[in-house]
Amino acid sequence: MLRKNSKEKTILDYQTDILTGIRPTGSLTIANFLGAVDPIVRLQKNNLSTLVFVADLHALTDNEPTIVKKYSKEIIADYLALGLDPKESNIYLQSDIAEELMLLTGILSRHVSAAELERIPTLKEKIKQGGDIKKASAFLLFYPVLMAADILINQAKKVPIGEDQMAHMEIARLIAKRFNKKYGNVFPLPKALETKSIRILSLKGQGKMSKSSPKGAIFLTDDKKTVAKKIKSAQTAFKGEMTNKLKSHIIIAKKLAQNQKQIQEIEKIIKKHKNGEQVMGEFKNILTKITCNFLEKFQNKRKKILNEPDMISLILEQGKEIAQKNAQKTLKVVKKALDFV
Repeated sequence: MLRKNSKEKTILDYQTDILTGIRPTGSLTIANFLGAVDPIVRLQKNNLSTLVFVADLHALTDNEPTIVKKYSKEIIADYLALGLDPKESNIYLQSDIAEELMLLTGILSRHVSAAELERIPTLKEKIKQGGDIKKASAFLLFYPVLMAADILINQAKKVPIGEDQMAHMEIARLIAKRFNKKYGNVFPLPKALETKSIRILSLKGQGKMSKSSPKGAIFLTDDKKTVAKKIKSAQTAFKGEMTNKLKSHIIIAKKLAQNQKQIQEIEKIIKKHKNGEQVMGEFKNILTKITCNFLEKFQNKRKKILNEPDMISLILEQGKEIAQKNAQKTLKVVKKALDFV
């Protein structure tokens, strides 16, 4: 449905409160849970219309289709086991609206220059990692435009993002402004919903915890023996010293703690450490215990979900229906605004 404002500009009368995407590129880590999943789980309790999509098209920028397909349904099982409630948040595959999404991406790409895309810090970094810019995939350069299409096709009001995605969000807003100025007020300007940045460092102390450095990461699929071994060899701090590495480990321990008693126990150990006592072995023991308890509960839930093969398919079918309706409505209005029906 459409309505008119005083300037006779067209605007859609439906909007999505919260939209967020997850890339299916491998097993999740504790850092992924704390930094990306937990904020979404908390948001769904605010009685907002929330759409969560599996960004399988985005994942193709740097992964083979076979890898993306393998992890697409597995990551949904991960999110469900971590607390995402399909009664509160609708979930769909990005590729289920690929036709509409890629058409809108093409239309939106007319409103941003290649030079503007090349200046995005995260893209510059990825291109640098890949070597010669002349060999960089054009799909990688289009990543922010596809992200803009994801947001605008659903008329999303707010998008939870980390600090590294702010430049992408600005591109989405820039494109929406330019389109609206030229063709009428079709898109609401999306806003970034900044989530509290939780930087979890590698257990090895070099950079952030990442899937690409498995020895320094705790994966949600790790068994107790593997977790204990990784934490035992983790870099912490000399007695009396508070390093960023130790602070990161304390965040993990407190965030995964099951009750206030465990948090108080952690604080007691850290107080001893600050007073110059040798207690890092004691701290690693409680960190191992808390982490293993969390992972055991998660893995049991995940196993139950994967043992119900129809569950994920039904959830995706429901999300697909909503996403397709949004996409078709938006494109109908976009084509009309362009006089391109």
